[in-house]
Amino acid sequence: MTWLAQGKLFGPLTSVTLLTCEKCLAGKSARKPFIKAKRASALIDLIHFDICGPFNVKAQNGCSYYITFIDNYSRGYDHVYLISLKFEVLRCIQRYLIEVENRLSKSVKTLRTHYGREYMSDQFKELCEQKGIIR
Repeated sequence: MTWLAQGKLFGPLTSVTLLTCEKCLAGKSARKPFIKAKRASALIDLIHFDICGPFNVKAQNGCSYYITFIDNYSRGYDHVYLISLKFEVLRCIQRYLIEVENRLSKSVKTLRTHYGREYMSDQFKELCEQKGIIR
């Protein structure tokens, strides 16, 4: 091994043999690629939505959560709603569906979420069944 000090090289140049650490190699290995998900074929066919919060700093109106709705087809037709408490989620979903369906004269076909408790309520299931929305 060589050392560089004060701009001068000290000691002979030698090669160093290190032991192979299996755990280090596994940690550096590349992960398998994600499966390419198919994109929606039309506007508001597939909507992703999620709730974020609570945040330590509240908005001016006292809200500490927000809900995002993102269209899979355009990735640009999105909405954000501020809410104070999580029980307001269903009301925001209803409001979003009415607003989008009226504006575009189309209905949402699929809502994609993670498996949070706020998406497992009976009221949310009923809303999706009434509107014919796949979850």
